[in-house]
Amino acid sequence: MAKANARSQAKSKSATTSPSDRMRELEKEIRHHQELYYVKHRQILSDRQFDRLLEELSVLEKEHPDLVREDSPTRLVGSDLDNKFDKFTHTIPVLSLANTYSTEEALAWAEKTASKDDSILVEWKVDGATLVLYYENGKLVRAVTRGSGQVGDIVTTNALTIRSIPASLSKPLNVVVRGEAYMRFDEFDAFNEQQGNIYANPRNLVSGSLKHKKSRETALRPIRWVAFEAFFEKSKSESDSDQLRQLVELGLPVFDDSLAVPVSKLAKTIESYKKKLGKLAFPVDGLVLKIDSLSRRLDLGHTSASPRWATALKFEPELGETTVEEIEVFTGRTGRVTPRARLTPVKLAGTTVTYATLHNADYIEALGVRVGSRVKVSKRGEIIPAVEEVVDQGSGPEFVFPKKCPSCKSKLLRDEDAVDWLCPNPECDDKLMNALSFYCQRKQMDIAGLGERNIEILFKEGLIKHIPDLYTLGDHKEKLQNKEGFGQKSVQIILDGVEESKKKEFKRVLPSLGLRELGHSVTEILIDHGLTSIDDMIALAAEKDAVEKLQEIHGIGPNTASAIVEQLTDKKILAMIKVMQKHGLQFIQKVEKSDLPQTFAGQVWCVTGSFANFKPRDLAMEEVKRRGGKTVSSVSAKTTHLLAGEGAGSKLDQAKKFKTQIVDETEFLSLIK
Repeated sequence: MAKANARSQAKSKSATTSPSDRMRELEKEIRHHQELYYVKHRQILSDRQFDRLLEELSVLEKEHPDLVREDSPTRLVGSDLDNKFDKFTHTIPVLSLANTYSTEEALAWAEKTASKDDSILVEWKVDGATLVLYYENGKLVRAVTRGSGQVGDIVTTNALTIRSIPASLSKPLNVVVRGEAYMRFDEFDAFNEQQGNIYANPRNLVSGSLKHKKSRETALRPIRWVAFEAFFEKSKSESDSDQLRQLVELGLPVFDDSLAVPVSKLAKTIESYKKKLGKLAFPVDGLVLKIDSLSRRLDLGHTSASPRWATALKFEPELGETTVEEIEVFTGRTGRVTPRARLTPVKLAGTTVTYATLHNADYIEALGVRVGSRVKVSKRGEIIPAVEEVVDQGSGPEFVFPKKCPSCKSKLLRDEDAVDWLCPNPECDDKLMNALSFYCQRKQMDIAGLGERNIEILFKEGLIKHIPDLYTLGDHKEKLQNKEGFGQKSVQIILDGVEESKKKEFKRVLPSLGLRELGHSVTEILIDHGLTSIDDMIALAAEKDAVEKLQEIHGIGPNTASAIVEQLTDKKILAMIKVMQKHGLQFIQKVEKSDLPQTFAGQVWCVTGSFANFKPRDLAMEEVKRRGGKTVSSVSAKTTHLLAGEGAGSKLDQAKKFKTQIVDETEFLSLIK
């Protein structure tokens, strides 16, 4: 079906353009999107749209072989090379995969390629960034991006900040391991929220993080890595699946649900994987199907761009077709101006979708979407509705991205090479309202009764404008109680919530202010380093060499250090903090010196699942810290203990792989007594 669509597209284009001109046009467009994707870590076309361009070019090349160029994108691997990094020539082939969106075509490939004795290894196609690890005598000596497939960028120092990548293997072997760096949805969402939701998806954030100039910045991002192919210097293995088992023994992570099955069971296996899609904690865009036998792979070989012994079955996202009723833009608390489409409601993945993201101005331009367009909408990662393609552009006027903030009408700014337009006005109403909403969120100060709707009402009434104004709401109690939609009970809930927030710890207050780079993780790092009050942090920020001193703290990079200094020397921010101190907010972190026996000293704990005695479960990890132990957010080879409660997920599987000691709640209660 995909090939038929591409063929019909190619013919329709050729009706008005010569084959040669259309092929050159396609080559130029494909290279442009490859540069955006691999080098600038930006994406303004969906994978499906890009694959259609590539397929259209491939169809034309088959019909007109005399017009094919040697450097055609169909013959080359997309490159992520960057002149800021040292280069390394790969000692293994790092090729891309041929792909299809049709299960029937994937099964036909298996029938044609596999012999009667062959098994097909089925793996998730993780939506991340390829990273190749080179181990010598069991030590990681080099981590390299895919690059052009022949030459990659060396990013070893950044790779070593990824917890799931061991610096040393359990045996002194020489091995090259190809894998994928990725992020879980929940960890991406938490990090992205702290940064003002500036990243479109986990894949773009991972790719950019691997190429960050400072490894300290990479360390702050919740990146994981998983192995999917090994090249041992000496190996007696006859299959890929056996080599993956060896990697686990060496301390490298692999997905344990990969299956080697005969061709006769492949269709059933593919369907079983598809049923798991909505439950996955990490982004995938399909399955990889590989001949499991290593000797058969040698027999089959590869083309200049892809191996003949493997293919990718990409998943078509569930699509709903609807009409764009309006294109709206709104300003977030960081000033980022984001467009979205208001749609004629459409059912999708079990929910009714009324709004879908359009990401940014470049994305709208690339799609050609406008009011009145018929569009296809998907739920990316089963979570975020997005406009994927335009079916019928419609007769409405072309959408022009505003040059002024939709809220305060300030002229928007855009840095060179940046994707987003930003409102520079610190007193922009939408920025201020979104900052108030962020402060009151459950993950932040958790102030009951102050959701987005009520904040907007109070803001427009002039009762609140900046965060400190929340603490003078009691002065307007009578006015609030007489306002429609409010009442004595609901007003009291709000005032009680505001008063209760004064008891929140400093490590909760500071991230809630929404200051750039000062999220929960950075706040914890600063406090652990001994900066236990806002006064300590302000005093350090005022020093001449503050940026350098902050960068000496493990986990604080140059951008973070500069942002901290810039904001904690800003007179307006300092004045706001002073007012909040007067209102009784906590700006000193109490650090209790434990007199408990340090029974967990030298141990590294992680937690998963839910518990009867620890709600939230972080309370259990506080008990670990009080007894001298360290806590981590994910399981790695260095994790010594996993506290596992009801509903334990992938962390439990990882712990079993690493032979981490697993402790249940009853046993843990006994240990802390």
